[in-house]
Amino acid sequence: MKNFTELFRQSRLAGGIVPIALGIVLLAFPFTAAAQYEDYEGSEFCAGCHEENWNDWRVSGHPYKLMKSEMARNRPIPLPEGLSWDDVTYVIGGYKWKSRYLDSEGYVYTPEEGMNQYNMLIDTWSDYHAGETKPYDCGACHTTAWIADEDAETDGDLTDNQDGLPGIHGTFFVGGIHCEECHGPGFDSMEIDDSAEFCGTCHIRGEADTIPASGGFIRHHEQYNEHLAGPHASFDCVRCHDPHKKGEFSIKEDAECGVSCHSSTMESYSKTSMFDYGVECKDCHMPYATKSAKALGPHQGDLQTHIFYIDTDPEANMFTEDGGFVVLDDNGKAKVTMDFACQRCHETASLDQLALYAEDFHSENKSLEDIGLDPGLTG
Repeated sequence: MKNFTELFRQSRLAGGIVPIALGIVLLAFPFTAAAQYEDYEGSEFCAGCHEENWNDWRVSGHPYKLMKSEMARNRPIPLPEGLSWDDVTYVIGGYKWKSRYLDSEGYVYTPEEGMNQYNMLIDTWSDYHAGETKPYDCGACHTTAWIADEDAETDGDLTDNQDGLPGIHGTFFVGGIHCEECHGPGFDSMEIDDSAEFCGTCHIRGEADTIPASGGFIRHHEQYNEHLAGPHASFDCVRCHDPHKKGEFSIKEDAECGVSCHSSTMESYSKTSMFDYGVECKDCHMPYATKSAKALGPHQGDLQTHIFYIDTDPEANMFTEDGGFVVLDDNGKAKVTMDFACQRCHETASLDQLALYAEDFHSENKSLEDIGLDPGLTG
């Protein structure tokens, strides 16, 4: 690891990185594990030459996957009842959907009475593994340069636990997903793997050829599973997304649906009343069928799906009989059903009614007769 004083001097010369940014890394980096991370420089090292990408990244969700208490307490994150910031070592999340907390020994805070997960979008608390002893072992996708301690339960060697906390079953260079987690450690090894498979090392749950579900929604962190089950499986994620930016602002200009790939469909759609009302392609083809924290409505999770296909059969069930997975066809493809794609907005319409409109919706030959109306009477 490069001397931090020298790193700070170089960063000032490269682009004027403020001292507080260095202080954040000093707080997050475990000096006891320095030998394991001697090739890592820290995200501020990248900022001097890649300031625009760095600024986009640091306001995205990636840096906030795991935050030290000293950082998290400066954000608008509430604490579970009865806890003070002195009782918290790290916060999991706290960016957009939810926040969970690690206690003074690094275990996930799971009191018997629950109410230990804060749901940011709806300002409520809910239970997360209440009453269980739950170590933190999620660092592979929540931290940079995670090294798991496979024997954490038995060996008692706290040098393999971040900050010497027995509840954290591994060590890492810094909490959150920083530049070197994706680009590789150090200036000399900045190789870029921009394949969908690489993004899928974290944005996945279970086996890639399944889409796990629970409680009537797709489970979160499954963008890669959904991607493979959709029409864009041959694309890399970066075809549409700038990975440095917030998800909602990351779509590239040349990747807008109607610009490069679906221009004829967009031309037809632009003549409809839905287009006039401001309904976008993603509103129907990427409905909120996925849930991270809490559902926002009966057919509205808090994350958009990447399945894109829509099943216009009013009798279709999106999930397997036990509710544990999304139904896939013989080609491994999935479809979202109209309760997610249509009823989120058209709440009073039945699925049978919606099916009349939804089937072949983008066909230029669709007529009023197709939906059971007489054009001579309706105008």
